[in-house]
Amino acid sequence: MPAEMLSSRSIPIDDTGKRRKKKKKRVRVASTFSGTFPDLYRLTDDVLGEGAYAKVQGCVSLQSGKDYAVKIVEKKDGHSRGRVFREVETLYQCQGNKNILELIEFCEDDARFYLVFEKLRGGSILSHIQRKKHFNEKEASMVVRDIATALDYLHTKGIAHRDLKPENILCECVACENL
Repeated sequence: MPAEMLSSRSIPIDDTGKRRKKKKKRVRVASTFSGTFPDLYRLTDDVLGEGAYAKVQGCVSLQSGKDYAVKIVEKKDGHSRGRVFREVETLYQCQGNKNILELIEFCEDDARFYLVFEKLRGGSILSHIQRKKHFNEKEASMVVRDIATALDYLHTKGIAHRDLKPENILCECVACENL
């Protein structure tokens, strides 16, 4: 072997002025659960919302008895499986932020995807606007602050919401008393 290859001393590397971009950490959707949605939850008759691709319904955990909301996406031709997985990955990246709805669990069967969320009992901000007709400055500033905080959190993670509207902004029951 040549003498220079036997050396084990470190070689200084000048990296001043050069910054490497950090790679965005991706969270993989992995299912560690071997059962099905009906093994874990019972659907209630409470329909919380409906959209073009999914409906949101109440459900109860069979293990704890706790109420949740479940977004049920029917598997249809033309509805991308990748789109659902991207949504789940994005929601996992946002875990723990108090102003972003918490994804509890993700399940799928042959016909549907199930995204189980914490259940917020306050309704949408749209329903509060319709009911109250007018927000005073303090109430409006609280709402705007919470929305701005959530958007800032998303943007720091490189996520754009793209469907921000009053019917998609949910309130906790505690906050409803102030609105």
